[in-house]
Amino acid sequence: MRDDDWDRVLAILGYWGMAPVAASEECPEPEQSGIEVGKTLVATVDGRVVGTASFRLLGPRLASTESLAVDPDWLGSGAADRLQRARLAALRELGIERVRTTVDRPRSIAWYVKRFGYRVVGSEPKKHRFSLPDVPHWTVLELELTGERPGSRRGGAPSGRGIDPAV
Repeated sequence: MRDDDWDRVLAILGYWGMAPVAASEECPEPEQSGIEVGKTLVATVDGRVVGTASFRLLGPRLASTESLAVDPDWLGSGAADRLQRARLAALRELGIERVRTTVDRPRSIAWYVKRFGYRVVGSEPKKHRFSLPDVPHWTVLELELTGERPGSRRGGAPSGRGIDPAV
């Protein structure tokens, strides 16, 4: 992600109800309060951002994924798959061995489990309305990054229609 990608990234996250929220009296501990340029990837097509994925380091071997979102016009294009693969590769390069992901969309939960080998480890309440407003909790997923590369058992990545994921 580059500094000039901010507006587009925020627009994509906003569409899905996942835009960062500043801490306030009403929401002292938001689900996501910001985006770090060096820990956010974007998928681009002809220089236009069509998706975003970020992460947060929780320790020397543990990370948490943050929002993964794709422009609705690019759903089904392979952008999410390519962003997730690039994000996991970046985490591996940083020496991360375990990734924690929280998700509220049933289709996304199934995608993470089937495509990347995550396992469901529990749930936790949401801190405020974020993502799907009618789902009051997150499903907590974890993935071990040691051993087999995530998704390698499932075949190659989709072609991605010229999508280029980059930090």
